[in-house]
Amino acid sequence: MVRKLVLLSLVCLCLASPAFESSENLEDTDGPWSYLGVTGYSGMITMNALTRSSLFYWLFESIGGDITTDSTPLIIWLQGGPGCSGGIGMFWANISPLSIYPNYANVFPTNLNYTWATDFHILSVDFPYGAGFSTAYSAGDEKNSTLSATLYLYNFLIKLARKYPTWFQREIYVFGESYGGHWVPGLVFNILQQNALNLTGITIPVVGMGLGDPWTDPMTQSQTYSLYSHTFSLINYNQMNVVNYYQSQVAQFLVQQNYLQAEYTWENSYSTIVDFAGGINYYNIRLFGEYNFDSLTNWLNKAGMKTIFHAPSSATWNSCNDTVYNYYRSDIMNSTLPLVNYILSQGVKVIIYNGQDDLIVNAPGIENMIQSMNYTNFAKATKQNWIVNDTMAGYVQTAGNLTLALVLRSGHVVPHDQPLVAKDLVLRFINNLPWND
Repeated sequence: MVRKLVLLSLVCLCLASPAFESSENLEDTDGPWSYLGVTGYSGMITMNALTRSSLFYWLFESIGGDITTDSTPLIIWLQGGPGCSGGIGMFWANISPLSIYPNYANVFPTNLNYTWATDFHILSVDFPYGAGFSTAYSAGDEKNSTLSATLYLYNFLIKLARKYPTWFQREIYVFGESYGGHWVPGLVFNILQQNALNLTGITIPVVGMGLGDPWTDPMTQSQTYSLYSHTFSLINYNQMNVVNYYQSQVAQFLVQQNYLQAEYTWENSYSTIVDFAGGINYYNIRLFGEYNFDSLTNWLNKAGMKTIFHAPSSATWNSCNDTVYNYYRSDIMNSTLPLVNYILSQGVKVIIYNGQDDLIVNAPGIENMIQSMNYTNFAKATKQNWIVNDTMAGYVQTAGNLTLALVLRSGHVVPHDQPLVAKDLVLRFINNLPWND
């Protein structure tokens, strides 16, 4: 998730990462697991043999499937932040076959109408270093730009492909939300580039990507906060002028390539709306206060759970890492829209979906962004009603390889707020099904 966080000093990225005993063996810890009838693989993969910096991953096999023998598509899920764990999407947002519910101390099987695992294998990574269980022991291992960070994420996938070759012998889709608007295009771009170079002898067959409430193009997306907020009666005309001032400042700083100042001013633009509106949740304007991941944090840090998921016993899982966020502050205001355009040009199909009640990545900003792409015939494409179980779920527009979906009654985290609709979206997109049947 894109997060508004208090600035912390970044002395060394290892201080931001989960703590380990220096004497602990930090070779790969991953392996198979089984819990409540769900099967998968997880654990640490060592990325640098000298420093022992490592990435942690979760793989959930499709229900009744076997990733070593079947051809079921694989979805790679990347959480936002920057600095949030993939465990949020897996255990809190209904995507995996296991879910934790508010005020519960344990995880339960996900409703089969919600989990994507009825039809797909799901791989999620605690990325970048410092997110979740992943850790960097040398600041030199971390990178603070989208392309350089997702290049080591690509190298991580290559390590997995060498270790488990059958995992990548199938259609691959890369999905993510929020700062996934940076991570997903970055990773898919790197995959396409490396596939063409073929230096490893391994091809990752990525055929589609999904961007959920994505923060992708700051210039176009940062200019719609006052419009969105006034339309929803969150602010009045006088307050609208204040937000307009911040928006104009963001645009000026971006033109000047003063990305740090642009990021701070952008935060002011939406946090001011939150204050004006009495403390609403900027991920969902129907709610007040912030999301709470304490139950998930406590559950994943239980010794028994770390043993099951092959996490080092001294590791500490965190939902979102503040220091990582600050490390990427300049990157936050860089655009990854050129990567999206390139990916579309390579024949990869793309869906962008957005919750109606999301303030921080609001629908008018997404429309601004897509208009700026000038993608072939998209502006002329018919907007369709999208109905799920006889209920209006949203609106969809498709041209060529690009689809835009607006999800009704949802905030920033669509799979959490509208899990049935989110699953329907994924199934239609991957299986090339019509939206208006």
